[in-house]
Amino acid sequence: MGTANRWKIPMFALRLAVFWAACLCAVLAAPRQQLDLQPPTSYAAENSEYRLPEIINPINYNISLRPYLLESDGDKRFTFDGEVWIEIEPVVKTKYVVLHSKNLTYSLSEYWTKPATEGATVTRTAQTLVSQSDETDVRNLTVTVDLEASQRYILHFVYTGLMQDDMHGFYRSYYVNDNNETKWLGSTQFQTNHARRAFPSFDEPQFKATFDVTLKRHRTFTSVSNTRQLSSTPTDNNEYYLDVYNTTPKMSTYLLAFIISEFTVRKDDQFGVLARPEFYPQTQYSFNVGRLILEEMGTYLNLSYYTLGNDKMDMAAIPDFSAGAMENWGLLTYRERSLLVDESATTLSSRQSIAAVVAHEQAHMWFGDLVTCKWWSYTWLNEGFARYFQYFGTAFVETEWELEKQFVVDQIQSVMAMDSTNATNPLSDLDTYTPAHLSRMFNSISYNKGATFIRMIEHTMGSENFRKSLQEYLVKYQYQSSVPEYLLGAWQANWPNDRFNSSSEHIFYNFTTQVGYPLINAKLSSDGKSVEFSQKRFLLKENDGADASLTYTVPISYTTSLEKNFADTKPKFVLAASTPHTVTFTNAVTWVLANIQETGYYRVNYTESNWHAIHAALASTNWSDIHEVNRAQVVDDLLNLARAGHILYDLTLQVLEYLETETNYIPWTAAFNGFNYLAIRLGTDTAHFGNYIRQLTNKAYNQLGFNETSNDDALDIYLRTKVLSWSCRFGNADCISKAQSHFKSLSTVPKNIRSVVYCVALREGGSAEFEALYEKFKTEKVATEETLLQNSFGCVKQNTLIERVFNLTVSDEIRRQDKSSVLSTLYTENNENVGPVFELVTKRFEELAVAMGGYSSVATVISNIAARFTEQSQYEELQNFNNANSAKFGSSAATLLAAEATVKENLEWATSKLGTFRTYLAQRNGSAMLSGFSLLTLLLVALVTLLR
Repeated sequence: MGTANRWKIPMFALRLAVFWAACLCAVLAAPRQQLDLQPPTSYAAENSEYRLPEIINPINYNISLRPYLLESDGDKRFTFDGEVWIEIEPVVKTKYVVLHSKNLTYSLSEYWTKPATEGATVTRTAQTLVSQSDETDVRNLTVTVDLEASQRYILHFVYTGLMQDDMHGFYRSYYVNDNNETKWLGSTQFQTNHARRAFPSFDEPQFKATFDVTLKRHRTFTSVSNTRQLSSTPTDNNEYYLDVYNTTPKMSTYLLAFIISEFTVRKDDQFGVLARPEFYPQTQYSFNVGRLILEEMGTYLNLSYYTLGNDKMDMAAIPDFSAGAMENWGLLTYRERSLLVDESATTLSSRQSIAAVVAHEQAHMWFGDLVTCKWWSYTWLNEGFARYFQYFGTAFVETEWELEKQFVVDQIQSVMAMDSTNATNPLSDLDTYTPAHLSRMFNSISYNKGATFIRMIEHTMGSENFRKSLQEYLVKYQYQSSVPEYLLGAWQANWPNDRFNSSSEHIFYNFTTQVGYPLINAKLSSDGKSVEFSQKRFLLKENDGADASLTYTVPISYTTSLEKNFADTKPKFVLAASTPHTVTFTNAVTWVLANIQETGYYRVNYTESNWHAIHAALASTNWSDIHEVNRAQVVDDLLNLARAGHILYDLTLQVLEYLETETNYIPWTAAFNGFNYLAIRLGTDTAHFGNYIRQLTNKAYNQLGFNETSNDDALDIYLRTKVLSWSCRFGNADCISKAQSHFKSLSTVPKNIRSVVYCVALREGGSAEFEALYEKFKTEKVATEETLLQNSFGCVKQNTLIERVFNLTVSDEIRRQDKSSVLSTLYTENNENVGPVFELVTKRFEELAVAMGGYSSVATVISNIAARFTEQSQYEELQNFNNANSAKFGSSAATLLAAEATVKENLEWATSKLGTFRTYLAQRNGSAMLSGFSLLTLLLVALVTLLR
């Protein structure tokens, strides 16, 4: 971040001067004992005031913490005592010490010059508190004598803090063991801005330092931190122990971690997996796969993890955890369902998710921990690479899952919807200051689009050149913070000229500093001997405020009906931002298909004749050898082009008829994702749509069935679950009957189809089925199965059961980390539930706010439900609720207001576009019925003829 966007010292000094003047007036006007040195709160903080001035660098934190977790700790229970010595080095002469602190109460604040020799006598001087902002968490201190530039000083603080249950900072969590005892533990989550809750700190990623940690814990607990334990010394008559840890590598505050618990560990000399004792058997898979992935990542990057400055790696499963997982250097923390595998119950899909999350967090050891984004404006430098290796790092070890194909439908196609509206943000977003801004940067743009952009660069510059550039980038910037320019430089140094290095800078900045992505129009000439490529920004909505004029420098790959080369992803040319490009062919082609294996971040539209030729090709034997990823791309582009009004739904649906022959997971996933939007917009009027889905999926349904075979690969298993889910949901009687039959023997339902069986049983059943699953949930000991069960509850359709699940969600039976996902199933699994759930949420929104930890979460729930509204009356209900209650939501009222705009847009869209879709479905079903009748008539005539 440039200095133009940073807090200037003169502004700070001016505020300070005004404050001191105000204090002086207070001293003169009031009795001395009433002097209040609290900061003024009359002004709202400016964005820049959330950031620290770059006047002091921390060198080392020596932190000592003592948590109170026992019932015998009395009033101190769920608090902690803290003491920290921070070695600092000013960049300029200053008398200001400005750092972050939140919810900490200080009993001592002092400093001294670091002596030249250890053990020398020091002169301790108190620091004066000028202000502490509850809004920005910035704590302003002054010293009596200027701190000199390049001189080392020690800041010393003694304080107490709170171990809250909000899963931020140094917080408390619990579980109930097999003896029905409640066990408490202390764990940490410091990203992005929560280290300040555990110790006063320069709590921004660019302020790297080393850390020495000492933890005092009761003898019944054990502790673990980022590094190896150096010593453990008994104190207080052997009731307590002081655990001292090795110094960490130089790293950011958000990467520090520690856990005090009764966990057990599966470990070798370097690698361990920690969990509550009864879950020890479930740690085997992550222990195995974690070691392998860590080794393979080190090989790929030519930089072994254990040479980076930390000679151990632990992974811990935490009962309450706000994030999916966290990349603390040497102590990765996870939700239990994201780390623990039970061979008899954990589905293949969950196993893949666990391996992928492990790979994601381990990739962060290099991208995020060793080299760190300078500020959260560039979160994608951390998260884009972690998401990329979440797939391609896992694929080093789990080679049978075809993760490179899954990446396209999971990551690229899923982020394109958000990035084609005004609600998006650029990858590199300088407008990032407040906690809300920081939260925004951890969205699908930084993760999905970041990884997609990285993959596009890899295929443009070549995989080996890409790999070499990453190796050089990590070595050059190790233990430092990074900005996008550093990455671009590393790429350019290895980017061959014959792969468009001359366009590299334009490609890089067009896709990182601009929002959105292009729609490439490929106009094949009528004689089939040339094609013109042009572009415009792809937008899903008209007039939503998004800038439609943006253009991009785009690497373009393509093949033709004659060439059919779907293996070579190297771009054939780069399309300039403003100039169309024409390609000529020696021989006429019938179709062009661009974006080979969807390695570029763009959509493609063709002439209508080209689309029909693609349809003919897809309808031919083996889909004319069109790659399954490109079949998925065709499906996804068609559905979104029609949704945005670039082509008519009639054309889209004609080409999609080919799906009747499709039996591969990747194209079907693209189809289901696109159909999901249409299913939502249809509301409860889905009879014709149900027929359509059953007909399209008929071949896949009959081929896959309910029973796994030894020939099934991972994608067959995943497709079976999707096809059964959609087929049963939309009325396939055979599917429903077989699912209900499986449910009758609940203990033996095959694990990979359990989500279908549970959901169908609840959707088609009633209280008896719900009670059966609820009883199983209450005694479940496998985290992945527990998650599957609670997310199945939302499949109920009866109003009494909808309310039952809602009550369960606001109760303590569903952990706070899971409440939003359980609640969302109530209105996503059945369109009929949208109205009843909205009524419940709006009637009991205050109760829900307490359960979910704030009005912000409730506003998000209301917004998500409203996005599924299909009637004007529902829009009016939302307006009435907002008018009556939005004031209670504070800043989150903006989410409610935005929800109104979304509903209005959706209703307008349905008016203009949905009629075509309905008509097509009705005509198709009529034709199908007519065809069936005609066939029956012919058979009867033939039979009568034979009898005669």
